[in-house]
Parts: sequence; structure tokens; C-alpha cells
Amino acid sequence: MSDKKQLSPMQSKKFLAFVLADLGWKAIILYQLMHLQGQLKTTELTFLITVVLTAGVIQIGYILGQAALDKYLHSAVEIFDKDDDTPKKEG
Repeated sequence: MSDKKQLSPMQSKKFLAFVLADLGWKAIILYQLMHLQGQLKTTELTFLITVVLTAGVIQIGYILGQAALDKYLHSAVEIFDKDDDTPKKEG
């Protein structure tokens, strides 16, 4: 794993997914607030809260899922590399 190419943040799929999701829900909220011009009714407020909560849950789930998968794969590679380095007993 030491020869793995280091990615810059803009080449990382997890980072790009985070940025797109973050900008996406902020754009929806901005559009909604500009469209309503400060006259929030119960239905619009409910929609805004739903957008924020849903986007947050999706972001957190995706990013943590990818991080857990990366950690699992890194651990598996280390275990298999360690198995290849240990000498086998003959006897």
C-alpha cells in the first residue's frame, strides 16, 4: 500500500461527492428562499427542513460508507501482505 498514488482532494471521488451534495442542497434552499421572498408558510418550511435533513443523511451515509469500505480494504490488504511475508513451517 505504500506505492499507492496519493490523490489530491479534487481527484477523490468521496470529496467530489461531498462537494456536489453540499452545493446541491444549498442551491435548492437558496432557490426556494429567493422564490418565496421571505414569506414562509408551513408547507414551504416543512419542505426546506426535509431537504436539509435528507441531504444531510445521504451525505453522511455515503461518505461514512466509503470511508468504512476504504478502511476495510486497507486492513484486508495488510493482512494478506502479512501472510505472504511469514515463512511457512515445514515439518
